Amino acid sequence: MSVLAAIIPAAGLSSRMGRCKPLLPLGGGTVLSHCITLFQENHIDRVIVVTGKNPYEVSSEATKAGAMPIHNNHFEQGMFSSVLTGIGVLPPEVSAFFLLPADMPLIRPETISRLADEYRRTAPAVLYPRFLGERGHPPVIGRELLPDILHHDGSGGLRSVLQRHEADALDLDVADSGTLLDLDHPEDYEHALARFDTAYPNERECRQLWAMRDLPEHIADHCRAVARVAAALCTRLNARSGVAALNPALVRGAALTHDIGKGTKRHETVGANLLRTHGFHAAADIVAEHFDLTLPLDQPITEKEVVFLADKLVRCQSPVALDARYLEKLAAHRHEPGAGQAILGRLERARSLLSRFDRDMGASAEDVARKALA
Repeated sequence: MSVLAAIIPAAGLSSRMGRCKPLLPLGGGTVLSHCITLFQENHIDRVIVVTGKNPYEVSSEATKAGAMPIHNNHFEQGMFSSVLTGIGVLPPEVSAFFLLPADMPLIRPETISRLADEYRRTAPAVLYPRFLGERGHPPVIGRELLPDILHHDGSGGLRSVLQRHEADALDLDVADSGTLLDLDHPEDYEHALARFDTAYPNERECRQLWAMRDLPEHIADHCRAVARVAAALCTRLNARSGVAALNPALVRGAALTHDIGKGTKRHETVGANLLRTHGFHAAADIVAEHFDLTLPLDQPITEKEVVFLADKLVRCQSPVALDARYLEKLAAHRHEPGAGQAILGRLERARSLLSRFDRDMGASAEDVARKALA
């Protein structure tokens, strides 16, 4: 099996940020420690951190997180000098290495896992993650490129070397906007704090998932309509409670992907498994139960019930009464043994949930759906 390593250049000046980017707090650790953990969670233990400015502090943080720090004496010459420093200490048994700048902490561990699996399967000269048609970080660079990198004069940086090997490069589509997001400015850091460790897709990631599944446009349109209804229900419930108890972004991400597995048997399970593969575990839990569920009387309404009911109040892209939605199913499957009883059972559970929504919102959920899609 190919042995993989990771090089994390953390030598930059952080001039636009105004603070040392690798040492910024993030998720109980730092930006740098999170980047290191991404690889360690995927059993890539050979992690090299290249230091430059603030060498002692960054080196200490790297060591504490379990990585090997190495100082770049020429860090002011730019990123390529840090790449050279990092590959200079790669162990001889390493077949390829990830290259991840230390200011890109929003990449999901599942993306690293998929890249590692794809490299071990195909062993290209370079493997790039690709999001919505654009290549991002971290690429996986094969050992065969090391001589070319080491003898490069630095003009055009590493990109010039990689371009010479384009014929032997591959792209892997990933549903991970973090592959394109770095922390250059304070507002980027604020975005990272808000987005860190979210277990649901944003709208761009939903579009990428649709593309990867080649989702028919009519199903995507249905998902958009369900998302509009779900957002309206979420808003009414949060306003009624006086507390933002429900997460609108989670509701939207799950609603936009609830039928991502459509066209397969038990599409809710297929869709949930796909979302988990890409790191969207909270959305996956919702999608797994959007076909049928029961809410005990002593339990509060959650994002799961919001998406479930929104789906049941939308036929294609139009609002539909709950009973009409289920009775259509009953008519379509009335000749199948046991189908009628199963559908009527789901209808009763859905009616109970609808009554709960109407009571908790102080309004008719069916009316809310009609207004949302007007």
